[in-house]
Amino acid sequence: MTEQQKHDGRLEEERLDTLWLEANLDAYAEATFLHELSGRRIFVILRQPPGAGDAAPERNLVQWRRETDGVTFIPIFTRANRLPFALPAPAKLVHVLMRVLMAAGGEQTYIVNPLSEAPFELQVKRRGLLRRYIAQAHHDAEWPSLEAPWIFRLPDDSLYPVAVKLVEWFNATGRVDQAFLYELTRGRESRTEIVLGLGVPADKVLADTLKTIAIEAGMEAASFIVRFLPDEPSHREGLAQAGMTPFYQRPGISQH
Repeated sequence: MTEQQKHDGRLEEERLDTLWLEANLDAYAEATFLHELSGRRIFVILRQPPGAGDAAPERNLVQWRRETDGVTFIPIFTRANRLPFALPAPAKLVHVLMRVLMAAGGEQTYIVNPLSEAPFELQVKRRGLLRRYIAQAHHDAEWPSLEAPWIFRLPDDSLYPVAVKLVEWFNATGRVDQAFLYELTRGRESRTEIVLGLGVPADKVLADTLKTIAIEAGMEAASFIVRFLPDEPSHREGLAQAGMTPFYQRPGISQH
């Protein structure tokens, strides 16, 4: 990590910390903090360094219990020094994206800076707003599980006109080298979406542009989402297991 990256990271932590201090002032301050939180990294405690099996994030997250009402929650921190004591080995404080934490922790309760004078609880309404902000940035805030598996399929042939319009844009702009178009059914709610999976880093403007093209070509807005595969390991794994190939591959670009 370069010195500039370290500096930028400190500035992001300071901004998130400042917005947290103001979050309980009014509804606008609360929404501003949640919006910032949705795209930032926070500190969370793992029982042991992350890995496979019991060390996987969803099994490894430390939970605390609030003495006043017995509520169990996952403590999270805007800055490392908001945890005012050293952790006993092998527990570890890690810096992760909030959306990755929510994917691992699911619908558990989270409390921001619980040892401070202004703990901020992410109850159901606030978690819903967080997930909405994450979705607006074209990211997922959930992972498949045994209780809520994901099913990947090829889309219906009726989407051919949508695919044609997307390919025309890809060829005209050169912005995308590889793209997948697939149907994804999420098990818990049995909701089905059409996903445009792009082999490029996250870019909200790009995603919004492509969603507009798809809608103009006849796609229903509510069921169409764009995901950036470098940021979504669950989508990459699902595509690989389903044996899917790109519907668009720029000539001369390897799939590997």
